[in-house]
Amino acid sequence: MEQILVYVIVMSLGALLAKKALIPQSIKKRLGTFQSISLFILLGTMGYKIGIDDSILSNFKIIGKQSIIFALFTAGGSVLFTYLFFNGIKIFSAKNKKEVK
Repeated sequence: MEQILVYVIVMSLGALLAKKALIPQSIKKRLGTFQSISLFILLGTMGYKIGIDDSILSNFKIIGKQSIIFALFTAGGSVLFTYLFFNGIKIFSAKNKKEVK
């Protein structure tokens, strides 16, 4: 629980810094590179932790199937929700324009 709180605080701090425009332009230019490096470090760390855990490796087939199903439903649901959300906005705004005229 404490780790999640730290994550939320760090993300909130970053959002606040960006909202208040307190991040220097020199950092903004390198932000993409910094994000990529951070992501590679995170993925490498996760791969290491998975590689040394025998229980994960022994159940990899089960975990893999569940992960694929979860990823497909998550991605599909996101696409469907986005499609419905933006088409709903278009329909709603078109109705409002007709009522105003």
